[in-house]
Amino acid sequence: MSPSTSSEPSTPATDHPLIIELWTDLGCPWCYIGKHRLEQAIAAAAPVSQVQLTLRSFELDPDMSATAVPIPEVFVAKHGGTTEQARRMEAQMAELAQAEGLPYSVDRPAANTFDVHRVLHLARAHGVAAALFSTLQRGYFAGELNPFDKDELVRVAAEAGVPAEETRATLSGDTYAQAVRDERAAGLALGIQGVPFAVFNGTHAVAGATSFEGYTTAIAQALGVPA
Repeated sequence: MSPSTSSEPSTPATDHPLIIELWTDLGCPWCYIGKHRLEQAIAAAAPVSQVQLTLRSFELDPDMSATAVPIPEVFVAKHGGTTEQARRMEAQMAELAQAEGLPYSVDRPAANTFDVHRVLHLARAHGVAAALFSTLQRGYFAGELNPFDKDELVRVAAEAGVPAEETRATLSGDTYAQAVRDERAAGLALGIQGVPFAVFNGTHAVAGATSFEGYTTAIAQALGVPA
C-alpha cells in the first residue's frame, strides 16, 4: 500500500524494478514475522533500479467481532482447547518473533481488522500506507497500541500523514469497504488460503512466512539473477 520507493544503488542495477504484492492482515503474527524477513531479503537483494512493495488487504476472519477481546479468548473460540494452551502457543510465537529482534506481547487485544484495512487504503491515497502499517503492526505486537480503538487509530494515522478528519470520516462511513473486499477476493482467486502471501514481479509466489533465504531466492528468481 505504498508508492514506489527507490534508493541509489552502489552497483549497477538490473533493468527492471522489483514489484512485490504482499497480502497480509494486521492481526496475523506470521505476517509480522514474514514482513520482517521479506524486508531483510529486499535490503540484501541484488541491486535493482526500483523496489515497489504494495500491501494487499486480506482479512483472515471477516466474521470476527469488532469488539476487542484478549487473544486467548479468540484462540479458544476458534480452535477450542484451553486458555492455558492458547497462552503457550502465544509464548512460542513470542520466542520466534524475539529471535528476529521483534518485540512481542502476549497480552494483546484482538478484533475484526476491517476498519484498519479501510484506513490503510486511505493511507495509500496519501502515499503513507506502508509506513502506517509498519507502525501499527509493530506497536500492536509490542503491546504498545490498540489499533481497534478508533481514537488511537486516528492518532497514529495522523502521525503518519493522514489528516485526522479524513480518517474519522472514513471510519464513520463505508469508504474503501469494497476495496478491502475486492483485494481479499483477488487473493482468493490466486488460491490464497492464508497470509502472508507474496507475489514477485507477477511471476513468483511465496505462501506463508518463509525464511529470509526463501524470500531471497524468490526475489532472485523474479529478477532472473543468481540467488
